[in-house]
Amino acid sequence: MARNNRGTPLFPAPATVMREVSYSGDKPNPDLRAFVEKNATPYDPDADDYDVPAFNQPIETTKATAIYNMHVYWSKKPHTAIRQYIQHYTKPGELVLDPFCGSGGTALAALLDGRKAIAIDRSPAATFIAKNHCTPVDPDALRAAFQRVRREIQPEIDWLYETRCDRCGGKATTGYTVYSQVFQCPRCLAKIPLYDCGADEAETASGKTKAVNVCPKCQKNGFTEIIRSQSEKFGYVPVKVVYHCENGCKPAREERFHDEESAEKRSYFEKYDLGKVQEIQRKPVPHWYPDGFDMTWMSRYQRDALQYYGVKQVADMFTRRNLWALATIRQAIGKIGDPAIRDALLFGLSGITLNSSRLYKERESGRGISNGTYYLPQICREMVVTNGFDYKVESQLIPAFEKVSDVQPRDTCISTQSSTDMAAIPANSIDYIFTDPPYADKVQYGELNFVWEAWLGFDTSWHDEEIIVNEVRGRSEADWAAMMKRAMAECYRVLRPGRWLSLCYHDTSEGTWALIQDVMAEVGFVVDRSEKALFIDAAQKSYNQQTADKTTKRDLVLNFRKPKVTTEHYIARQVDGRTFTEAASQVIRDYLTAHPGATRDRIYDELVSRMVQTGKMEAHDFNALLRGVAEEVQEPVKENLFDNKEPDLFGSHVSSRWYLKETADEVDTAEQEKEDAAAARLEKHMAAHLRKHPENEGVHYSDLFEQYLPIAEKPRRLLADWLLEYFFKTAAGTWRPPADDRERTQKAALRQTGTLRRIKRFANALIDGVPVRDKDRPGSDRTLADWIRQCRRAGLFEQGRALYEKGGLNLDRLNETEQIEVEDDYRICVRRGAAVEARPRRKRRTRDEP
Repeated sequence: MARNNRGTPLFPAPATVMREVSYSGDKPNPDLRAFVEKNATPYDPDADDYDVPAFNQPIETTKATAIYNMHVYWSKKPHTAIRQYIQHYTKPGELVLDPFCGSGGTALAALLDGRKAIAIDRSPAATFIAKNHCTPVDPDALRAAFQRVRREIQPEIDWLYETRCDRCGGKATTGYTVYSQVFQCPRCLAKIPLYDCGADEAETASGKTKAVNVCPKCQKNGFTEIIRSQSEKFGYVPVKVVYHCENGCKPAREERFHDEESAEKRSYFEKYDLGKVQEIQRKPVPHWYPDGFDMTWMSRYQRDALQYYGVKQVADMFTRRNLWALATIRQAIGKIGDPAIRDALLFGLSGITLNSSRLYKERESGRGISNGTYYLPQICREMVVTNGFDYKVESQLIPAFEKVSDVQPRDTCISTQSSTDMAAIPANSIDYIFTDPPYADKVQYGELNFVWEAWLGFDTSWHDEEIIVNEVRGRSEADWAAMMKRAMAECYRVLRPGRWLSLCYHDTSEGTWALIQDVMAEVGFVVDRSEKALFIDAAQKSYNQQTADKTTKRDLVLNFRKPKVTTEHYIARQVDGRTFTEAASQVIRDYLTAHPGATRDRIYDELVSRMVQTGKMEAHDFNALLRGVAEEVQEPVKENLFDNKEPDLFGSHVSSRWYLKETADEVDTAEQEKEDAAAARLEKHMAAHLRKHPENEGVHYSDLFEQYLPIAEKPRRLLADWLLEYFFKTAAGTWRPPADDRERTQKAALRQTGTLRRIKRFANALIDGVPVRDKDRPGSDRTLADWIRQCRRAGLFEQGRALYEKGGLNLDRLNETEQIEVEDDYRICVRRGAAVEARPRRKRRTRDEP
């Protein structure tokens, strides 16, 4: 139920009756059990003839639909794709559950195909959005209520955004206002809005060109003084206004700037634009708004550096004018009597809230907020709230509600609660589950929904129940796995035997994928061993999806079946089919490859952490495990620069470091066969992909990861660890197969001798600054030069740089050609491994441009 800061309900409680969506605001739905008992068929194992195979078709779809655009939500899946799963696994009238419903795509998809739906989420914002997706309203009634709200708020909105035309002096309305952060020039000490800074070029420490902002006053005087956005900030100021003349000027649209050369235009800016902002700032907002909703507890508060922008609570995310406008609209919506229409309008208002905030970035190549963050840009655009609200209702909500007019809302039950306890749902009552669970720490749903929940007046004290990884809030991966296991155990309990659960996931972290599969196996599910990767591919991609190395470009799907108890027996697998000793030994091998010369306590901490996180910790003899794969090297501890410390009874006069045994590089025959088979599958996919896309040099990691996931017998080593022993990394960060027999032979030799693992150990020891064993060193300068080349080809740029700079390379022992080649390899490693990337240059539009 929506409440104000004192706990008093803001709107009448929604009725939980079956003529519309059964929904009870920010509380668990008391009608959930009755809904299931009414719509579920009792399970009869003797009469159960359900025998539907796993859905096995990848789906390509689009997000460009009226329904999808009703309201933004994080990692939202197109309902058009979910419908195909529901049609495959269920019949009309059957019961579909989504225990992590988010915006309600699964429930809506079920309703559109004549199924019954249960939607559960712990976030009140999520269930409110889901409720409105699944509640058709009469478009004419919605339009009439919307027009009533607009008439009521218009006088106040006119006052908030009024200005004057500097051409005719007549009445004008603000279209939008650009605000810029102010910085101080370290040379001339002038305080400069970043918007006014000129652009220039500078070099990074690695010699790479990057664009920089420079002080315009110093630039006029012949100096180049860089204005760094990390410097002390002096607040935001309006720098540009776009307005619309209502007195007949042509064109009606015009703009002006805070530093206009024309004295008249500058005076209009100061008197009517800046003056209006200052007038609003002096007055109290006369309507309720989310005052006191603290944000300093969030991980995103720290990640997005909100403390540097004066943000401590939700209200600080908005300019005073837009805070006032949102509150005005919300006040008028609250007077609408029909709860469904009122909620639909609040749904529209929450849909434009973030775009009405200081998050909205002003940029020439596309505008908007940085999705999934609370990042406040240095230059932002203050939108006119009613413009966004008008567009949302008239152009998005009304057309979308026309498309869902035939759904039966009484067939949906929505409950705001944790999925770790679904006691209200009887066992063996659900026909199908489609869900998209939280991705460990990838998306902080509770934090990102907080602004919506504050504006809607919901209870915001639920975050201790969120299934999430969040270091700031003390939630570890082990906590996430434990809570996810409880939620999946509940899904297993309520699902009918023989029926399916489809799990949609958006994370290329191989460890997390293995962890979720372990969780599913432990609660009793059997995974479908499909030979192809299943995914939902929407045409629109984020910038990250297009460019990042290990970001999935599609939403991957795994199908799990609850076995029929009478006919199937399933034993949860051990650690990837291995004994504890085998798994633990692999953890030690991996760690010592990355950290040669580590101390015993560091190795032990890594082992315990890894095994506890995956729930596979057992009693063991650590010394025996360690000595099975590694050998100890003792060194005397120095008393001073020249003398060793005297021996004592406690052994503190020596330090022990551990290194992998030479035999640790040898991959046993069975493991080698698994890696060879997996590599052959990936190479076949690469060849097909490159034939289809000859313009590409290689294949993206996420595409290879999708092909790798369905392999039943995976190698012990992670994909990222052995991929470079078979394939080459391109300059674009993609992967390609060997181009000829020479390259193929080269990779085979690396695998046979374990050379690449030896290179990594040697380079990582140099990086960590630990002593290097003689047996890990290259035999000659020519070998070291070859190792640098292997690092460049494998994408181990940091290691290649360390080998050149710290490995003791003597160029005089190489011939001229070899010297040129190794220096080229080194420069490539430095350039590609540089942390500083050139950012796009921002060009201020000249005032005579349209």
